[in-house]
Amino acid sequence: MEKLPFFMFKDHSSLEFGLLITEKGSYKGASRDVSYTSVPGRSGDLITDNGRYKNISVPYKCNLLNNTAFEFVELAHKIKGWLLAEQGYFPLWDSYDGKYFRLGSYSDEVDIEQELRDLGSLSLSFNCKPFKYSFEGQKPVVFTATGSLYNAEYYPSAPYIKIVGSGDITLTVNNDSFTFSDIDEYIEIDSDIMNAYKGAQPQNNKMTGAGFPILLPGSNVISWVGNVEQLEIVPRWCCL
Repeated sequence: MEKLPFFMFKDHSSLEFGLLITEKGSYKGASRDVSYTSVPGRSGDLITDNGRYKNISVPYKCNLLNNTAFEFVELAHKIKGWLLAEQGYFPLWDSYDGKYFRLGSYSDEVDIEQELRDLGSLSLSFNCKPFKYSFEGQKPVVFTATGSLYNAEYYPSAPYIKIVGSGDITLTVNNDSFTFSDIDEYIEIDSDIMNAYKGAQPQNNKMTGAGFPILLPGSNVISWVGNVEQLEIVPRWCCL
């Protein structure tokens, strides 16, 4: 069973619902969000870079395994619950690429029961964030002294950082410094959602600096000043 092509979504395999991939539809890579403005009397449009990439659609066509133990109505009910019961972005990956995953959501209006009954197959399309993330980049890296992290991808990443320490601490990533005041035990920084917190407690008022830490392609030097027991970084290496 494990050799059959499948996709994973919300920590469940499509094979749990009797669905194996027969075709992974082609899709364009994420495009950069730019605006073009025509100016009278001037040849060539002005380009405004909006500083982001657009979402993409990732389609799958699946066939229904003959050995599924569920009736069509029950199976459709289970698949709808899996895909639609909870909205948001969740890890999405498939057996064609075991190194990377995407963050995808599903909200399509496909008549799942009708497709399964009439065709014995199902076409699904996920709305995904532009980047895909390496599983390797989800592993925490712990520092107890100044060190470096190497980003082998071509794109900057927005890491999660946990500083375990107390008092006033200045963290430096390459040439960018961030100061944290009156830390009690630890503080967490999530550069993706641009937020500083301690568990459920907001801590943005304790942080000063230009933006949030970013890990650039290549070597990134990590250092600090202050009473730090350890630094934990989940780098979140990413690519298009």
